[in-house]
Amino acid sequence: MPHGIGQTSAGLDDPTAADDSRAEPTRRASAAIRIAGVVVGVLAVLAAIAIPLAPVITQRVEVSWPQGGRLPESTLAFLVPYKPTEVHVRVPCPVVRAGQQRGNPTTLVASRLPGQPTKGFAVATANDHAIALVAGREALRAPIAEGCDVAIDANATGSRARIGDRVVELPGERIRDIVAFATDLPPQQADGLRVHVTTANWFENSPTGTKKLLIAAQILLVVLAFAVLFAHGLRRRGSPPSGRGSALRYLVDLAVVVVLGGWWVLGPTTPDDSFAATMIRNGLHTGDVSNYYRWENASETPFALAQHLLEPVAAWTFTPLAMRIPSVLAGLLTWFVLSRGILGAVLPEHGRRGAVRGLAAVSFLAWWLPFGLGIRPEPFVALGLAAVFACVLQAVRRGQVWWLGLAALAAGLSVAVNPMGITAIAPFVALAPQLRRLLSVPVAALLAGIAATGIVTMFADQSLFGARKATELHAFYGPDVPWFQEIVRYQNLLGFDLQGDLARRAPILLTLVVAGYGGLLLLRGAGRLPGLRLAHVPPVCLLISVVLMALTPSKWTHYFGALVGVGAATLTAGVVLIAIGARRLSRDRVVPVAGLLCTALAVFAAALTFAGKNNWFLHSRYGVPWGEQPVRPLNNPAWWWFPVGVLLAVSVLSGRKRRDRTRRMLIRSPAVISAGAVGVTVALVLYSFIVAPIRQTGDYSIGAQNLAALADGGCGIADHVVATPDVPGGALTTRDRAESVGFTAGTGYSPGFGPPAGVRELWGSLDGGPINTGELTTGWYPLPPLAANQELAVAVAGRSGDGNRVALEFASPTGIVGERVLDDTWLDPDERVDYPTDHVVEDRPQDHPAWRDLYVSAQEVPVGADRVRLRAADGTTDPAGWVAVAAPRVRDVIPLAEYLRGKAPILLDWSMTWSLPCVQDLPRVAGGLVEPPAYLVNPPDDMGFAGFAAYARGIGGTFAGVREIGAEREVPTRLLGAEKTPDYAEWGHLIAMDYPLPGNDLDARSVPVSRWGWRGE
Repeated sequence: MPHGIGQTSAGLDDPTAADDSRAEPTRRASAAIRIAGVVVGVLAVLAAIAIPLAPVITQRVEVSWPQGGRLPESTLAFLVPYKPTEVHVRVPCPVVRAGQQRGNPTTLVASRLPGQPTKGFAVATANDHAIALVAGREALRAPIAEGCDVAIDANATGSRARIGDRVVELPGERIRDIVAFATDLPPQQADGLRVHVTTANWFENSPTGTKKLLIAAQILLVVLAFAVLFAHGLRRRGSPPSGRGSALRYLVDLAVVVVLGGWWVLGPTTPDDSFAATMIRNGLHTGDVSNYYRWENASETPFALAQHLLEPVAAWTFTPLAMRIPSVLAGLLTWFVLSRGILGAVLPEHGRRGAVRGLAAVSFLAWWLPFGLGIRPEPFVALGLAAVFACVLQAVRRGQVWWLGLAALAAGLSVAVNPMGITAIAPFVALAPQLRRLLSVPVAALLAGIAATGIVTMFADQSLFGARKATELHAFYGPDVPWFQEIVRYQNLLGFDLQGDLARRAPILLTLVVAGYGGLLLLRGAGRLPGLRLAHVPPVCLLISVVLMALTPSKWTHYFGALVGVGAATLTAGVVLIAIGARRLSRDRVVPVAGLLCTALAVFAAALTFAGKNNWFLHSRYGVPWGEQPVRPLNNPAWWWFPVGVLLAVSVLSGRKRRDRTRRMLIRSPAVISAGAVGVTVALVLYSFIVAPIRQTGDYSIGAQNLAALADGGCGIADHVVATPDVPGGALTTRDRAESVGFTAGTGYSPGFGPPAGVRELWGSLDGGPINTGELTTGWYPLPPLAANQELAVAVAGRSGDGNRVALEFASPTGIVGERVLDDTWLDPDERVDYPTDHVVEDRPQDHPAWRDLYVSAQEVPVGADRVRLRAADGTTDPAGWVAVAAPRVRDVIPLAEYLRGKAPILLDWSMTWSLPCVQDLPRVAGGLVEPPAYLVNPPDDMGFAGFAAYARGIGGTFAGVREIGAEREVPTRLLGAEKTPDYAEWGHLIAMDYPLPGNDLDARSVPVSRWGWRGE
């Protein structure tokens, strides 16, 4: 039998050897191998540690303004990260005197628009003085004399300002606000101004030749480490039990494959799919996967392995279906690792049974469906953790240390994916007592060298300085929640937003119940039962993983997705343990009582699960049942007590051995309730997304979007949204006077809400107070012929229905030909349909003080109408009982995808890119510079964090300068079919940006510079 590295020298002797002459070479070879193992392992670790320190080629981006050969003209210049490495400003005396001659305070040059406060720099003149402002404060002021040139210099150590011969040093003061290079002076008078900035481009690195050699050496050493383990670590401690599983196992495999395939097409998007996809997309241009939207575009290093794995897919296509493929493959692999590598070792006498396989499949799907689809890193960590668990189990089971080498490799790669990769050490800890027989100093050295491959993947094209900077920015802007506030994660789980939907609650809550009860049975001796010797390992591994999860800085429930394999194994092994333990432990007085108590816990967990909403991210909820309310009656604990009561009643009335039957039933009840609730959750979730496209026939759903993508591409929700911009000159005018009582022309609306741009005439009833009533009839407006893709819009504020009334009256040469009531209560009560039947549609009194547009399509205009007038009535006297209206306008109705064509660059919010997959021309973020977007596509207002993260300087928004400098002008849009589904009316917002300055009229050049890995700016 081959000898293992972990054997002692005594263990290497062959007791049957004829003489020492044959044993001595064996001893020498074994000693040499032990030495070689230590040397190879230590060298592999040292090579890996050297890689973050090795030199990299970084791109030093230098920005100069004005452009070469041109006179200075103000321009936008969005810099991110906010603190540039160096800033040099030069203002010669002629420019200073030109500012002095203007008399009024004059901005000669500034990093913001003239007059705006800044934490950047500014040079100005006022009262015959030159003023230099640095980092948000006045650094120096001096009379304009013969020597009056101004200079500002700043770097990582501080700043320096000079006016003529006067100098001030500002140690530690840094310039961290540049969004423009602006001046009040005309180009001829500003001639001579110069600004030179070196951006803080910390992350766009590439490896040097030295670093590539170190990487190659470490990989070679890992190969040698595996060779040593394979050649000398094949000692077997026992053979796994033989036997073939039933044919049902293959049907179960097929079912899992079919479900994952269907989920690939019909399944929802996660909150971060769009975010991560855009990071990868931009990374194809820059060479680094940075955050694009926030954290000052900080790199994802050192946890970027999953994004790098997705880069080849992104280089092929950005379509959501393609980008989902790796996660689906990771799910399939996790299932096969679970079903083949984990269950067979944990449940050697039961894992091949068809019923156990089916239970494992349901458990796996319960864990994977809410967490595993998309391009968040958790599916890949889940695969890594499951692989580590399976390999460690096989090493213990077979006594072969090379399995530990595979486990070490999977663990190292898992850590490089996401902070949750730290859970990869859990299987080693859970099986530490069994591993002691396999470990020795050489084996430990080899495993450390193999695991160090994770460092290589973290820093292959990144420096230690870059990783430190990225970590610093993430920690500074957060979330960075300490370990002792881990309770926040569970508060999120039990909340009623996306973090706590029923699909996420089910696997976590019910697995914890099963694991806790199974642990009690193990303490009462269930682990000694046949085939359950290692049944304690999955729950111990899960417990260690949950404890380690507290060390991660974010407390989102997404992270539970990294525990898919271990969680499913715990749930499966726990149910099997309870089922078998019920036969052998029924006479134990403690176990049945504990079973009753844990049944109550399982009932509570099941009811708590279905008390959550069937809620999914953004547009994925369209058409999904139970999206706005609990799943009734499953949220009622009595519903779950009923089957327990029936089974107990049957046991009591069963006649012979009824006491034993009742005890067994009590013992099994927690497993029955938990497994049943998990199965119901899986069925409900799958049903939800199968029926969503059917319920949304002709309208938008995530499943319909993906089915369309399989057929002919399409543009997602943009295919169901129209833009309705005003036709130039489309505001109707009349010379007729309006007749009104209780309405005031030009006012009469809430002062906090101005009317839309382009409105010429308006009337409101608020000036007389909210109890005022009245009527308005405008004069007749000539009505131009409307094209089929046009409509007549009226801006309305206040209450348009519920006792008030707004209508358009049409006339032809023969007289009045019809009236169209404008009311955004969508449908009259008699006509309203209960769709979706399970959505809670709140009562919506039309008390909105904001202005909104109501419309009549060209098809609704009576035939022959050539005139139109507006009639409004205020018939309510409560505090919100007022209404304001404006003159009609003609608008175009244009499909959103068509409207956006040719309007690049378009910034899709981090939540929206997968909803509009055909929009490819996003603003480029590279080299410390941000391209100003021409249009913004933002999510609905109720999305909270989504919609403002990219523009908020307080959280490191990359596009902070957009809203600080630009003016937003919303283009009216609407979702087709929204009148049937009021809950989905607000799909998002299309914003046109108007900037006072042109964008990026400057020179930028990139200079490659070699730096050691620990050095930066």
